[in-house]
This record gives sequence, structure tokens and C-alpha cells, in this order.
Amino acid sequence: MSKTLNIDFFKVVMPSNINLAFGEVLQKVITLPAEQRFKVVRLHHLSVHEANFGWQQTWEGEIICIRMDNVPAKADLAGKIEDFKLADNEGIGEQSAFIYHPNTNIMLLQSNKHGVSSGNFAQYFELMIGSNDSIYIDPVIQLDALQRLESMNRVKKFNVSIAALEDMSVFNNCGLEEFAKLTTVYQAPSINIELKASRKKHSSLPLEKVRNTAKSLLGISTQNQSQVKKIRISGSSDEDDSLFVDLLKDRMRESIQINASTTQRNISYVERQKALRSAWQKRELEILKTYGKLTN
Repeated sequence: MSKTLNIDFFKVVMPSNINLAFGEVLQKVITLPAEQRFKVVRLHHLSVHEANFGWQQTWEGEIICIRMDNVPAKADLAGKIEDFKLADNEGIGEQSAFIYHPNTNIMLLQSNKHGVSSGNFAQYFELMIGSNDSIYIDPVIQLDALQRLESMNRVKKFNVSIAALEDMSVFNNCGLEEFAKLTTVYQAPSINIELKASRKKHSSLPLEKVRNTAKSLLGISTQNQSQVKKIRISGSSDEDDSLFVDLLKDRMRESIQINASTTQRNISYVERQKALRSAWQKRELEILKTYGKLTN
């Protein structure tokens, strides 16, 4: 039987006022005693369980999210249901493996519904270094999509879809403040926006404004994946009259198959580590073309 491990790629950007590279932060965190590595992020207890530097000049590790509430019940096929017997300081541990490549600042993070999201990952390390400024973990866009976006010199159409959540302040700095307010005014669960250039020849929406707004929305999608539903840009270049980029679908992701026995309930860190290494090797040349060079 095979299981699928989904792995997402991110670009790590440290705050400008923090004179530390992310690899140095990892080094500081992992040298702390285990009990000092826990931080509460959005009601979950997070901790870097392990981190080691070596393989292909990368950091490899695992971060754990301990669910202290909403713990599922134990059940059997005969229909018996009972609570897990957990001590007050115990919970359900959800494991997320990662790889970080310092030369390119690219991170691979295991995608797990109940694991550590990229937004929580970033906030954990902000708390660990005591920073009031954000660590940005931005989705990596596939090279061919980036090339299409960079070659656009005219934008014909910009499509955005956002969901209304309790806190809409995340949209305050990306040019969509008024649109976000409409979800509250009309009590709408979501809003779809389509901006079109005029039909005049060579007309275009403001190119840099569209790119900056799209980048901000992409960043927001890492904090709350359910809030941004669509980011699509249609345009043209001098060589191609029909260019299209879907920034959510064009994010870099790998799905790695892992062989597991039918009795294996949990995929070991070693197996997940192998899957992340495989994902890195599949995308290494593409990443190096975009963000850096191979080192000896």
C-alpha cells in the first residue's frame, strides 16, 4: 500500500531589523533544552523536535504541533468508542518534516491538514527570536509561471476571490481594503473581483500595482489558505498576445508516494525525510535557476 506525502515550497524572508539568517535561528533554537522550545501559536503548542545540518548543505528537521483540545476519540470496528487517556501535559502530536536550503532561502514543508501550517511555522520562529516584525514564508511559484508573469507588459484581466473571515485586516495593505469591506457591508461569505482593462489597443491595468497586489494576496494565502480562493492574471507581451498565470495553482508542490504496510499507522520521520529529499532533488535545478547556484 502506498501513501502520498504532499510537500510545499516556500521562500523564507527574515525581517530587515534582525541580523540573523534563518539557518542561524534554527541553530539557536535546536540548542535549547526541549522544554524551552515550546511556544503557543494560535492555541497550539509548537516545538522544533529536531534539526540537523548536512545533507546537500541543507537543514533537515521536524516541527511538532501538539493538540491539547478537540482530541479525537478512540474507536474500534466493533463500534466501541472511548476517550484517549492523556495526562494534563499530553496531547495529540502532529508531525511536519521540513528541509531548508540556506543558499537559496528555500524551505520545503510537509503539508499536513492537522500539522504545522507555513503561517504558524513563521509565527513560531518570530516568538522564538522575540521579533515584533514578521518572518515571511512566501509560496514559491513555478519557474514557467514566473517567466510568463515577468514577460507580461500589459495586463488585460485580474481575477481575485476572497472569503470573509472575522479578521479582514490582513487586506489593509494590498490595495483591496474597500473590496474586503464589502463582505462585511453586505454580509457576504465571499467576494469575487474581476478587473478589466479597456478594449483600446495596448490598454492595460497598472502592471506593478497588479503584481504587488497579487504578491500580497499570495502571502496572505500562506497565513490562511481558506481566505484567498483565486489569484489569476491574464495579459500579453510583445511576443505573446495571450498569457495567463494562476498563482494559486502555479505554486510549487510535489506529491511523493511512500510505500507503507497496511498495519503502519504513522509514517516515520526517516520515510518522510526521504520524501522531502526526493522532492528537493526533483526541483533543485529549477530552484537554482531562479534563486541561486549550486555550491561545492
